[in-house]
Amino acid sequence: MSNNNFTELRRKLEALARLVANDVPIVLKTEGLKFIQKNFQDEGFNDEGLQKWQPRKTTDTRGRDLTRYRSDRVGKKGTLTLFGKRNQGRAILTGYNSGGNKLRHSFMARMEKMQVTFYTHKEYALRHNEGLKGMPKRQFIGNSKTLFNNIKTATDRLFNQLK
Repeated sequence: MSNNNFTELRRKLEALARLVANDVPIVLKTEGLKFIQKNFQDEGFNDEGLQKWQPRKTTDTRGRDLTRYRSDRVGKKGTLTLFGKRNQGRAILTGYNSGGNKLRHSFMARMEKMQVTFYTHKEYALRHNEGLKGMPKRQFIGNSKTLFNNIKTATDRLFNQLK
């Protein structure tokens, strides 16, 4: 190999090292945050297809519908109760009259040496993501083939720019 070839190889390796150190973590951060937002938008977890979240509970312990009046004593029978009006069309994991998407918009990412950590200051996020006894699992973050493929596509685009 000539000196010119070594110089060119060294230049490409240095460019690759800069790309991996600087740009790849940014791709991981961006794709991860987009993935979380997409899960909230789709109201489910995207892995090998969408796993929809369980709908909001609308019945009492006896199985009676809480969203509609059962008699004409308080409101017209069959019309929506105040609870029903508040929840009609409202997205899952979205608060009522509290600014709405507090959990959804609370996610941040911290970039460290070759690592990106996603976090939120909302204490209840883990309970929703993993579920509890009596509380359904509504996962929005975790290992996902969809996320992996999104990251792979974005990093492939970066590496192809080096050629």
